[in-house]
Amino acid sequence: MITVCGEIDFMTSEFLDTEFCQALDPAPRSLVVDLNGVDFCDTSGLSVLVGLTTRCGADRIAVRFLPSTTIRRLLQRTGLSGLLPIAES
Repeated sequence: MITVCGEIDFMTSEFLDTEFCQALDPAPRSLVVDLNGVDFCDTSGLSVLVGLTTRCGADRIAVRFLPSTTIRRLLQRTGLSGLLPIAES
């Protein structure tokens, strides 16, 4: 499980992507990303989340996101709620 807090934006998204890459090496069977502590996410942050989903799919790693209310609303508004695997609350 990876827990993310605060903001995911241009300044932090590269760091988060690096953390995701480290979590995938060696490849786990599954990965849960807890975003409950995230209160802001811009397009660069969304790009990192989509990229993680794509990498996990290619490597057959089951990934699930636990979104905060902010992230859930953002995914719905951008149409990404069907792309990112969201764990049911």
